[in-house]
Amino acid sequence: MFRVQLACTFYSPQNGSKFPQLRFAGFADAWEQRKLGEEAQLTMGQSPNSENYTKNPDDYILVQGNADMKNGRVVPRVWTTQITKKAEKSDLILSVRAPVGDIGKTDYDVVLGRGVAAIKGNEFIFQQLGKMKLTGYWTRYSTGSTFESINSNDIKDAKIMVPVEEEQQKIGAFFKQLDDTIALHQRKLKKLQELKKGYLQKMFC
Repeated sequence: MFRVQLACTFYSPQNGSKFPQLRFAGFADAWEQRKLGEEAQLTMGQSPNSENYTKNPDDYILVQGNADMKNGRVVPRVWTTQITKKAEKSDLILSVRAPVGDIGKTDYDVVLGRGVAAIKGNEFIFQQLGKMKLTGYWTRYSTGSTFESINSNDIKDAKIMVPVEEEQQKIGAFFKQLDDTIALHQRKLKKLQELKKGYLQKMFC
């Protein structure tokens, strides 16, 4: 059974406060408001020519948008022989077109289509971006009456609250442990569902 080994749980500062409502023991400094572009390097995507798209896993993995991510991870679906903009393994992938703000990680070097951007950020930044999606942060900045999108300036100028590096690491590790536990139980659930389906097929006429 998963147990949280913490003195306190973490929440981001609210309503302009520079201090979280709850935090890890041993930290008391105020958080600082920064622009995301000051904390992490950004690469906007640029789609390859469509005639270069393939289904060959030996080619370069192409990430075009939310359809290429599942449960916070890039899932290879389309490949390309043309390199435009690239992201490296462990980079964060942000959807910049509807649905705006979905965030994932890549376990591969990938080519970036125009529907995504790559961010070189730590686990704390990843969790911060996830919270921004949940709270509807990006919908205030998305443009277009029929097709929502955000641009590089929207991302670079996004305001985030940042603690000292050590606190960032503890917060990131805590939420990563939660995410890993969720993923483990999701895999177990899927296996149990498949097992039940097999029993139903064999035990009912």
